[in-house]
Amino acid sequence: MVDYHTHNVLCKHADGEIEAYILRAIDCGLKEIGCSDHSPMPNDFDAPHRMTVEQFSSVYKPTVLKLREKYKGKIAVKFALEGDFFPGTEEWVKNFNMQQPFDYVIGSVHYLGEWGFDNPIFVHKYEERDIDQTYELYYDHIKRSASAGGGHLFDILGHCDLVKKFGHRPTRNMEEVLREVFKVVKAADMAVEINTSGLRKPVKEIYPSEQILQIIHDYNIPLALGSDAHSPGDVGRDFNIARQLIEKYGGGKISVFTNRQRSEVRIT
Repeated sequence: MVDYHTHNVLCKHADGEIEAYILRAIDCGLKEIGCSDHSPMPNDFDAPHRMTVEQFSSVYKPTVLKLREKYKGKIAVKFALEGDFFPGTEEWVKNFNMQQPFDYVIGSVHYLGEWGFDNPIFVHKYEERDIDQTYELYYDHIKRSASAGGGHLFDILGHCDLVKKFGHRPTRNMEEVLREVFKVVKAADMAVEINTSGLRKPVKEIYPSEQILQIIHDYNIPLALGSDAHSPGDVGRDFNIARQLIEKYGGGKISVFTNRQRSEVRIT
């Protein structure tokens, strides 16, 4: 078992230093832990929720690489980021990622225009918008994130139905839209993350839904696994539930990455 989605104090909305997450992963008996805090973005975009480029260079990167050596033999520590897809930043993100020795990069959508739709401060804006159009716009961004940079901007698609976080649901079946999205994800050879943090949110459901997991299974898209931990105690949380979904929809296998090269392992 591995946990490929963790944050830390550098993102300004998580608790705990990086080492605390690694120690928790060792306590949980995990084989790998991914350090995947929110990526810096150009022009101070979303600065309150992520590290700066300077913090990445002077704190995050050297700390992760040092801890990787320190805990070698006890657990594999992966150097990664959770990147954001925001239209207009693709070239900057691509260049930034290419300059670093990442093991993988998670690609997530947190913004629709200037609306941080997963931020509790702005949850009221759901009531001001057509929910079906919101879902369609969100999935258009997911599809574009998979094809951005020639399909190589990101390695893992993060919490790919995050738009449901606060319990808002579309009024119609999105099956046709979803299948078009995951055709692009398949073509990009990305893995899709099973993210247990949805169980800790108002929606009380893992990301993604079983409807999406069935489509992923139909298209033979590989799965990845993460808790989206924002405190050390969340590492590996609810993985017993995730494991059942991995067995059902992923043949009991998950993706692991080294130097942005994917392989699959059977969970134990």
